[in-house]
Amino acid sequence: MIKLFCDMGADIPKNLIEKYDITVFTMAISDGDNEYILGENIDRLKVFKEMKEGVVFNTSQVTYKDYYDKFKQEVSKGNEVLYISLSSGITGTYNTAIMAKNAVLEEMDARIELIDSFNAVFGYGSMVIKSAKMIRENKSLDEILKLLNFLKKHIRYAFTVEDLKYLYRGGRLSKTKYFLGNLLNVCPILDVSKEDGTLRVVDRIRGKKNLNKKLFENVKSHIADIDVLKKQTLFVFHGDCENKALELKEFLQNELDVDDVKIYTVDAVIGCHTGPDIFAVCYLDELYGKYDKFEA
Repeated sequence: MIKLFCDMGADIPKNLIEKYDITVFTMAISDGDNEYILGENIDRLKVFKEMKEGVVFNTSQVTYKDYYDKFKQEVSKGNEVLYISLSSGITGTYNTAIMAKNAVLEEMDARIELIDSFNAVFGYGSMVIKSAKMIRENKSLDEILKLLNFLKKHIRYAFTVEDLKYLYRGGRLSKTKYFLGNLLNVCPILDVSKEDGTLRVVDRIRGKKNLNKKLFENVKSHIADIDVLKKQTLFVFHGDCENKALELKEFLQNELDVDDVKIYTVDAVIGCHTGPDIFAVCYLDELYGKYDKFEA
């Protein structure tokens, strides 16, 4: 049996976690005085509300002990382990998981596979769910790894925020860029680097008009044929701005003449760095085949 793990940066809805029996490693968030676990003693909307009121949240990494204990527990049962992590360019948890894996393997023979997703939010989450579906289809671990290594190279994002202060507070934007951006009324277009998994600014938009058009232009610049976008499931994400997500979804459907666009939320683990007004499109820049369409 293959036991599947991910962490809270995947933003997988609770019903899917339960449906596919996925173990999610906890990543706590803190306001400096109190520590919270999303879904247990705080929810995403409360976090976003307090951020708008000036509260600054930070995230904690998954602990070495949590990785070690859970990996050892599963291999002791005779299971193979697959852990798909939030991008190492965003958090250091992947490296901690490697240390825990090596410690377990020093004690017993087992197969523990770790994949650095180079992704975040439900783009990363979709990698986890697709893996879970393959496990249900009795695919081998090697077959699943083949898909994952493809996805980590070809899942792309185009996202923006209307308020730069959260990226600045989270260390994703320099003080100079923050002040210049506000002064010039600039919205950045960002993605996740395929080289090192970090968030990076790839373009800047003067003013807040035509954001959907600019995001779509960025998407098109990364694909050779527009039909690639029509043959897959596209994802739209948002923090606490559902209206913008709905507008972006409608824009994409009209531009591409497709219906297969799904909306998911950005939870607080990522959202406390990007802010509540993040909205994004996530897509494959190259097709794989069977798993390009997404049905949870």
